[in-house]
Amino acid sequence: MSNVLVDVGRLKKFKKFMKKYKISIIAFLVLIITIGVGGFWYYEKRAKDNGGQQQEKTAFTIGFALLDDEKNLVWSEAVELSPEARAQFEKKVEEIKADLITASDKEIRLADYNNLAIYEKYLGNYRESYDAYLQSLNLENQARVAWQNFADVLLKMRAFKSAELAYKKAIELNKYIAESYIKLADYYKAVDNNENVEATYKLAIETIKDSTESDTLVLSDYADWLVGQKRYEEAIKIYEELIVKQPGNKAVLEKKIEKIRKY
Repeated sequence: MSNVLVDVGRLKKFKKFMKKYKISIIAFLVLIITIGVGGFWYYEKRAKDNGGQQQEKTAFTIGFALLDDEKNLVWSEAVELSPEARAQFEKKVEEIKADLITASDKEIRLADYNNLAIYEKYLGNYRESYDAYLQSLNLENQARVAWQNFADVLLKMRAFKSAELAYKKAIELNKYIAESYIKLADYYKAVDNNENVEATYKLAIETIKDSTESDTLVLSDYADWLVGQKRYEEAIKIYEELIVKQPGNKAVLEKKIEKIRKY
């Protein structure tokens, strides 16, 4: 009997407690449910695609994030290739994928991912090329050429914001390489930003002059662009500068100047 009385007493105390703290307890339970549902939604969303989750982790590691809306990107396109070339590229892709299954050496895997990315790009498989470059940069994120080639793929994908970031990353890694500036200038041409095209050329010339690298590639590209802009006198001035720097190309450059003066 005493046990029953004790239980009843506890029940009364519990009811009194519930009555006193009813609102707080309900609020607490609602909070727990909200967190639980939210947590489940987040987990489900993140777990939908393990590949995508791995990509996010890789992107974080290499310091890159896709800045463009994926819905508007071109992930693949039909590329015109001869049957022989297509067969050769597809064979290379399969060989590299097979090698990656067993390869454990970092340098070998790095070369495999870079080559895989190149062949997939040739085939118009930009998603696969993009993924391969992420893997490559995850292994070595200070590789200028890889960043530059990655930017080329991003440009093909029409991921314009991300491409700009990658081209600039290539320059950041070695600011004395003319090719990287030319690639960035070409990017600005593609997005029709003439102001940044010229600014890139000028930055390259100003930067490279302080190094042992040659600026002739940049000067030549800049002059050609100026011709396209119908800024003939400025172009001629650069071609004349190139004659001094490249006497072996004197005949070719003089022909360009002669042609321009007829405009």
